[in-house]
Amino acid sequence: MLSKKFHGTSIVLDDNGVLIIGDSGSGKSDLALRLIDNGATLISDDVTICEKKLNEIFLSCPKEIKGLLEVREVGIITVPYVEKVKLIMVVRLTDESLKRTPEKEFLKILDLRVPLLSIDGKNPSAVVKVKVKLNEVREKI
Repeated sequence: MLSKKFHGTSIVLDDNGVLIIGDSGSGKSDLALRLIDNGATLISDDVTICEKKLNEIFLSCPKEIKGLLEVREVGIITVPYVEKVKLIMVVRLTDESLKRTPEKEFLKILDLRVPLLSIDGKNPSAVVKVKVKLNEVREKI
């Protein structure tokens, strides 16, 4: 079994794992908090372990930070969490100028192509964009 640690936050929404990546300060934990407020559950904050089993990747958390989420201006809080959730999509947070109608993107993780959504995580519509893209990806599985 192959595994790799990512500097990223991960959540599960409707049994679908989402890995959120981006530069420090890009809003990974903040987007996760907003998704949790909209029905998601935390898998891991700041560091996510990706484990490849056959042709699937599963997300989990290092034991030292299970159930912990860093919320800027508040501190570290304890939230419910789950583990061993199948990765369905990656969200890459960026502040660069993005295309209005982008082509489909993928990110290679442990030699598997995973659908990728690049967004500005600080945008008020970021949660809805994640949900819309996740629905689109699920329909193609």
